[in-house]
Amino acid sequence: MPTRIIILGKPNVGKSSLFNIFLKKNIAIVDDFSGLTRDVRKKKIKLWDKECILFDTPGIINNSSKDLDKKIKNITFDTAKLADLIVLVFDGKSELSSLDHDIIQIVRKLNKKTIIVINKAEGRTNESVKEKLETLGFGTPILVSASHNQNIDQLRWFIYESINMNNDDIDDEKNEDLSIAIVGKTNTGKSTIFNLINRKKISITGSEPNLTRDSVESIAKMEKLNCKIFDTAGFSNKNRDKINKLSTDQTLKKIRLSKLILMIFDINNYYEKINSKLINLIYSEYRCLVILVNKIDTLKGFSEKIIHDHIKELNPQIRDIPVLFVSAKDNIGFENLHRIIEDQIKIWRIKIKTNELNQWLNNIMKENPPPLKNGKIVKLKYIAQVNVSPPKFNIFSNFPNSLNNQYKRFISNKLKKEFNLKGLPIKIFFKKTDNPYEKN
Repeated sequence: MPTRIIILGKPNVGKSSLFNIFLKKNIAIVDDFSGLTRDVRKKKIKLWDKECILFDTPGIINNSSKDLDKKIKNITFDTAKLADLIVLVFDGKSELSSLDHDIIQIVRKLNKKTIIVINKAEGRTNESVKEKLETLGFGTPILVSASHNQNIDQLRWFIYESINMNNDDIDDEKNEDLSIAIVGKTNTGKSTIFNLINRKKISITGSEPNLTRDSVESIAKMEKLNCKIFDTAGFSNKNRDKINKLSTDQTLKKIRLSKLILMIFDINNYYEKINSKLINLIYSEYRCLVILVNKIDTLKGFSEKIIHDHIKELNPQIRDIPVLFVSAKDNIGFENLHRIIEDQIKIWRIKIKTNELNQWLNNIMKENPPPLKNGKIVKLKYIAQVNVSPPKFNIFSNFPNSLNNQYKRFISNKLKKEFNLKGLPIKIFFKKTDNPYEKN
C-alpha cells in the first residue's frame, strides 16, 4: 500500500501551496486569505521510486462554536489517524499562537511520524519560532518557501527517507538465522571445512575432485550465530559436461540465497584466474564475503602478507575483505572465524545516519566535484541510505546521467573508506532531482 502523507496546520500557513508543488500543478486554490480550503483532498504522487498518497487538509480551528468548523476538524483528524506520516506546517513570519500549540498537542496524541515544516521562510524568518519548534522532539524543522520554491527538494528528501523507514525497507535481520555458502574451486577443502564447522561428518570428503555435486545444507551454531550452511559443488575450468553444469547452477543459486560467502582458496593455486572469476561473481551478487586460504599444512615457509597482497592485487575490489589462513585437515586458524563473520555481517547491515552521509557528500562536492556538463555545474545534492544487506544508497543529482564510471567508482570507494565498509559490495544509484522549477 502506498504511504499516506497528510499536511496539517492552522489556516493560511501554506498547506495547499505545498500540496500544489508536490503535484506539480495547481489543484488546490491558494491565496493570502484564511480558510479557502474546506475539503480534504488526496492525490497520488511519486517521490523518485516511492508511490504515496498526499492529503491536503483545511486549516484547523480549535474550540470553534461553528458546526462547520467542528465538522472540518473531525474529518481532518479522522484522516490523520489513518496517515503514515504527518507534515505539520507553521508560518515562519509569525509567532506561535495558542492554536499552534493546541494543534501540536493533538498531533502528539496521534503518535505518528511527524516532520515539522516552517513555511514562508524566504528572507528573514522568526528565529524564536524555529527555536521553539526544535524543542518539540519531532526533529529539526525544515525551512521552506512554497511561494518561492525554496528548499522543496530538501523537504522531498526528508519525506522520502521517512517513507523508507515507515515501510520497513531497511530490514531488521538481527534475529534471523544467518545463511552461509561455502564456495570455491574443486578440491580446495570446502567439504572438510563444512564438516569442521558442523563438528560432524556430513559431506563426503576425499582427494578426488567433484565429490560434492548436489549442495548439502545443515544448521550449525558458531558461538552466538545460528547458521544455515550450504556446502556447494566446486567450480572448475572443465565444467562442460551436463552433470558439472547442473552442479555449477546449483552453486549459483546457493550464492544468491546466502547472506555470507566463505570462499575457499587452495594455497597452492590461489592465483588462478578461476578464483578471480568466482570473486567477481560473488561481488556482482552483492554478497558479504570472507576468504579462507586453506591447506597451509601443505606449504612451508610461505608469507601470509605476500599471498594476501597478491590476492588484493589480483582482486582490487575486495581490498579490505578479511582473509584467514587455515588448515581444515589440522583444524588450524579457525578460532576467530565466528568473530570475523559477526563483524562482516554487522557492517553489511549497517545503517548510517543521514546527517553524517550528507555532511560527507557536501565535503566531496567541495573537495572533488563532478566534471562539468556542457559548461554547467553538476551537483550531488542529497544522499539517502534506503536499504541494508547490502548497504544501498540513492544519490540525487541535477545531471546523474553525466557522471562517468570513473567518478562513480571514486564516490563508491570514498563512501566505503569514510564509513569503514571494509570492501563490501555496496549499491549506489544516481537519481535525478525532480524539482520542475529547478534551474540547472
